[in-house]
Amino acid sequence: MKKHFIAGVLCGAFLMATTSVFASSVIEATIFPSKVTFFLANGLSKEVQPQESEEVLNYNNKAYVPLRLFAEGSGALVEYTQASPETDNKHKIDVHYVAEEALSEQTSNADGNKPLEDSRELQLQDMLVLILLPHMQEKLTGVYADVITVPPVIHPDYVNVKSIERVAAFRGFDFLITLDAQPIVGPHIPVGEDVLTYRISSVGVELKNFEHLRDPDKDDFLPNYQNLLK
Repeated sequence: MKKHFIAGVLCGAFLMATTSVFASSVIEATIFPSKVTFFLANGLSKEVQPQESEEVLNYNNKAYVPLRLFAEGSGALVEYTQASPETDNKHKIDVHYVAEEALSEQTSNADGNKPLEDSRELQLQDMLVLILLPHMQEKLTGVYADVITVPPVIHPDYVNVKSIERVAAFRGFDFLITLDAQPIVGPHIPVGEDVLTYRISSVGVELKNFEHLRDPDKDDFLPNYQNLLK
């Protein structure tokens, strides 16, 4: 069934603010499922898959990306202030671009820059990560239950394979895989970092070691997302 979304005034030529805005008229736009990849000036890339409530829209054959998703995907921070007399009764949206060094850090994984070209090794590695995602989600949901109000999201783009070791002799189907995971909430806000080691064998998947490296940093949460912290 075709889905439609009623939105307020569109912000900018190709962007739309995620926060609802009020106007004298409304438009009708169509949800436009998309995968957005940012190729940044520093040579890095960052792929963003919009989640529910932050969909890309199609209006008059043009794609409109939520402003927060676009800005933070390209290395910026967005601050929203509700309309008031102090803001001339207009909603205030501030977009802050970070320094190049910080941008490089945001768009790289735990051990270095993400590869820009595909390979058989990378394909197999990514498939392993996808298989292990449900196990990681179950573990980290419990780990972060005391510090955030919603379950964290374990996005494969924020998981780095640190090492893979064959436990048995050559061609023995028994492996240890160690992953560095950086769970997120909301518009890709990092909530911590964890290292998990799984044993994968003919009997299944078993968590062998877990190390929690850091908790959420309150400074990473803009005012309108502070409610996600406990």
